[in-house]
Amino acid sequence: GGCRRSAVWGRTRRRPWSVNAASTAESDGVLDTMDDDGDQNSGRPKRSAAAFLGAFLLNVLLGTLYCWSCYLVPLEQALGVGRGLLSGVFSLATICFTVAVAKLGPWLYAAAPPTVIGTGAAVCAGAGLLFASQSIAYVSAAPLFLGYGVVFGAASGVGYGLSVQMASRAPFGEGLSTGLITSARAAGAFVFAPVVRYLLDGGGAGRAMSTMGCALLASAPFIYGVLATDGMKHPLASQKRDKDLPMTTEEEERERQLGPAMFALWISLGLGVSAGLMLMAHASALLYSHGASIGVATAGVSIVSVFTTAGRIFGGWACDRSGVGAERVLRWAPFVAVPALAGAAVAANSVAAAQGALAAASIVYGVFASVIPVEVRRRTGSRDFARQFGKVYTAWGFAGLAAPVAAGCLFEARGDYTAALVAATALCILSAMVVRWMLKPGRSHEEWKEAIAEAKRAKAEEDAANGISQVIAP
Repeated sequence: GGCRRSAVWGRTRRRPWSVNAASTAESDGVLDTMDDDGDQNSGRPKRSAAAFLGAFLLNVLLGTLYCWSCYLVPLEQALGVGRGLLSGVFSLATICFTVAVAKLGPWLYAAAPPTVIGTGAAVCAGAGLLFASQSIAYVSAAPLFLGYGVVFGAASGVGYGLSVQMASRAPFGEGLSTGLITSARAAGAFVFAPVVRYLLDGGGAGRAMSTMGCALLASAPFIYGVLATDGMKHPLASQKRDKDLPMTTEEEERERQLGPAMFALWISLGLGVSAGLMLMAHASALLYSHGASIGVATAGVSIVSVFTTAGRIFGGWACDRSGVGAERVLRWAPFVAVPALAGAAVAANSVAAAQGALAAASIVYGVFASVIPVEVRRRTGSRDFARQFGKVYTAWGFAGLAAPVAAGCLFEARGDYTAALVAATALCILSAMVVRWMLKPGRSHEEWKEAIAEAKRAKAEEDAANGISQVIAP
């Protein structure tokens, strides 16, 4: 009728059935969050071209969220509202995107298979755009906030998180696949922006949004078909671990080390992307303030698009290289932008210097977009990746809201972007130093998994040899 204290757990537990120590260790095994979704023999995530293709295409389609700037002027004219109010729609979309990656997505990834989630994200995104298009009929910005800001923003976040979650299942390097998939989000805006402008010229903002909404709805069966080809029929992530469940000494040590590591990555990500966003959000204005013509200044958006993509792909590729790895990339990549940023701060009238600074800042931003998830996955494994990455990703949300505003305030205070360039330079340096000072070298997920399993087997054998059993009272 009682229960026995076991050195395996370090504290007394009551269970509703009776088993011996050996069978308990076998049934508990390694925690669910430590089990990868993969081949039984290798313990690695199953490789699948269909999974990568589905994740890539989903991210391209949901990347149309970033075509918002194309709608601004037509919506201003149709609704008779100011730029500030309409900018709030995209700010709300950014918030909902971040919340979806951090909270909603991890819950969904542990509850449903990727076919359901990917298809649902496309359907919700399309429905959000259709609802937002009704703002023209009702001459109100309210449908924009709800349809575009909340529904489309959240659906895009869920789809993005799912795509990054599936990057480890590509039939080539995890780093490169993560770089390509994160690039797909920017590619969506690049590819569909001309389509949106064509629709705007032909029928206005309402027709453009409704057409794009219908296109996203129509893509849902295709997304389902591609993801279904992968054959994955169960959730990719694990349910959140019950805090009342006992842990071995090794599991407790893993959790003790994981928290500070994720916090260091959170700070590094926030500082690094803030440096990029301070310039990227003001790309055209930065070039114009350095003496560029209107035509050259407008091309700043293209510089951002090309070099963020290059940063994502190169950063991911570097993570796959033997002797490099994600942690080393995070230590050194931010320094790439320092000379260019500092040079542009000094050469206030040089267009070339401003272009170089914008390109360098965009590269660093792209590197963080692909390298951070690679390092998170290395430490957590696939099954616990979404939850931990969601926490780290909130740094991007804060940076996305604060960095552009900070750059604007610094510009208004001085009348140029010198102070913003100096601040971006300092942020890059601090980001790299945070990794050096705070991110301690740690075991990979596979190493922890092996150590925990070995400790449980050893303890089970010891208890079996001593005839110890756990007697449990109902």
